[in-house]
Amino acid sequence: MGEIATWSAVKTKVGLGKTGNDCPTKAELLALSSTGTGENYVGLELSNASSYGNNECVKLEDIHKVTYKYTFTTRYSSVSFDALGNPSSSNQGFGFISTKQKYWDGVANGSEITVNYVISNKPAWVANHPSAPSWTASENLGLTSRSDSNTLVTQYESGKTFKLTFTQAAASQSWSYGWSVSPTSMSFGATGGTKTFTVTSYKQELRNGHNYGNQIALTYTRANSGSVSGSGTSVTMGNNTSTSTRSGTVTLTQAETGKKLTVSCSQSAGYKSYSEITASGGAVTDIPASGGTRSSFSTMPSYSQTWGWNGSTTGGGTITSGASISYGTAVSAGSLGTTVKSRTQVGTLTGTLSLNGKTKSVSVPVYQAANEFTGYTYGSWSVSLTASSYTIGNTGGSVTLYPSASRPRYANYTSGSNTRDGSDSATPSLSTNGTSGFSLSGTTLRASENTSTSSRSIRVFANYDGASDYVDITQGGASVSYNYYFYWNGAGASESIHHAASGDTLSKTFISYKKKVINGSETSDTYDVGVNLSGTPSWSSVTVSGKTVSSKASENTEESSRSATVTVTQRESGKKLTLDITQGGASVSYNYYFYWNGAGASESIHHAASGDTLSKTFISYKKKVINGSETSDTYDVGVNLSGTPSWSSVTVSGKTVSSKASENTEESSRSATVTVTQRESGKKLTLDITQGGATIIYEYVFNLV
Repeated sequence: MGEIATWSAVKTKVGLGKTGNDCPTKAELLALSSTGTGENYVGLELSNASSYGNNECVKLEDIHKVTYKYTFTTRYSSVSFDALGNPSSSNQGFGFISTKQKYWDGVANGSEITVNYVISNKPAWVANHPSAPSWTASENLGLTSRSDSNTLVTQYESGKTFKLTFTQAAASQSWSYGWSVSPTSMSFGATGGTKTFTVTSYKQELRNGHNYGNQIALTYTRANSGSVSGSGTSVTMGNNTSTSTRSGTVTLTQAETGKKLTVSCSQSAGYKSYSEITASGGAVTDIPASGGTRSSFSTMPSYSQTWGWNGSTTGGGTITSGASISYGTAVSAGSLGTTVKSRTQVGTLTGTLSLNGKTKSVSVPVYQAANEFTGYTYGSWSVSLTASSYTIGNTGGSVTLYPSASRPRYANYTSGSNTRDGSDSATPSLSTNGTSGFSLSGTTLRASENTSTSSRSIRVFANYDGASDYVDITQGGASVSYNYYFYWNGAGASESIHHAASGDTLSKTFISYKKKVINGSETSDTYDVGVNLSGTPSWSSVTVSGKTVSSKASENTEESSRSATVTVTQRESGKKLTLDITQGGASVSYNYYFYWNGAGASESIHHAASGDTLSKTFISYKKKVINGSETSDTYDVGVNLSGTPSWSSVTVSGKTVSSKASENTEESSRSATVTVTQRESGKKLTLDITQGGATIIYEYVFNLV
């Protein structure tokens, strides 16, 4: 059994606590504060802590001094980038290694632990975070390279540091040129004129293969040839008085490059042209009131045309005869019937004069005789209903209704025919289908707030003298959301349960509900929200009933404790609570069973004097006792022999003790007691071995010599 610790022994071993010969408890030891940070950290931990009660003294061998050693290195201390910001293929990242190793009493304990670090003073042109697969930099547009060696990497906890170096190549430089003219050709009529062209001439700097800065304008020179004149971007060709075409060229030369562009110009030959025809007058006889058709003029219009050269229509003379005429669509009119009308134009008849490729249309009005009005008749009433809006928001509001009623009025004529002539108006009455949440006052329809997620509609009717119309007004459904509440009954986000090694059932309660938010305002109504479990261990049945999480742990048959963390997730919100479940290790012992096959603790064997082999069988096993309960599993237990006599070979094979006695040549019997000892328990059985004495016969010889 290990030595129980004293305060003085703890302080000597760990360096924490106080001096004295009293025994510290588990709770007192765990309450000790650690000292130092980083590699100067000194703390205290207990092995087999779960085997101790809070007020129980602790073995010195279970108390350990805790220290840490830190590793902080990098594969590369520098990264180089090209001008575009791409890292070199050989060192795309620094390859940081940042870990710490825990030590118990100077001996490594467990695996290395990753330690976070922070990067500071990184230059602004280094673009991405070190957690990315590689480093990148922003593009360097300068014509010189740049570098920075001030980036500091610091390991948390230990404070260890090292510096990083970034370098980037200078930008490449080149030039591109723009040189174009539009249009590249021009055409002039016979009369000539002036036109302009547009020139684009510039150079553009390229850095790293793309544009840098603004375009720089480049000058150019101009030369004219042929029938072309002008300067700058203007081109002029004079009036062509011949019947032949003519041409000319403008040549442009760009400064620096010497590249040339041309604008080709052409002009058409002269031609004879005629003016438009001027015409006036003409007449058509009236269509009678009984109806009829007119397709030609009754009186022809007078006309004239002048002509000239190269687009000029004057100077050559005037033509007043020889034109042909064609007519458009004939004008027809039906009977006026009873329509009251004065002499009325019913259409226009168009005649088109044609002369020397020119045409002139002359339109002459066509009239029909009057008719007389006799009185009015009326049609049926018609009702119309509209609204200022056909929707109302879910928070409530109002719309204005616009009802109207009218009937047509017809003018009658002596022929018995009639025609629409205005209307009468009236104001209809309003009513609704009575949908809840709406109210009608005069021509105003109001809706209260809609707290339902479903939209609702009301139909409003307008009625007058048997005629009706309606409109449907719709109110949108409420905007509904929920506020979610989820916590353990103690108001926290985490709870714990500790099971006895023998197994038991423990539980924790939680709160899980939501409140409805209608149109942005939380209501007082609450609704339960179910949960899901995850992370349940195989050794405990974890279930949810209502608002209670129960853990039914099976018996722990292992000496080591076990633990698990169960996550409780609110289904609709995804909010999570954690439940730490632990169980102490089992208490394990054995019950030993050891007896002769006849159930006793002693047996005997009697050998014949001549010698023979005899045996006895025994039972030897143990059963495991877990948490005070014997299991059904059995385990064989070996034995040892002692007290074996010289005159008999006593051996054990399996569960059998055999005695092979040699011949007894003495008249007296002999005996021995052999002890069979169960190895693990020390329990003993005895075997008494006896052998009868020899039968001796004497042959007597008596001879006379």
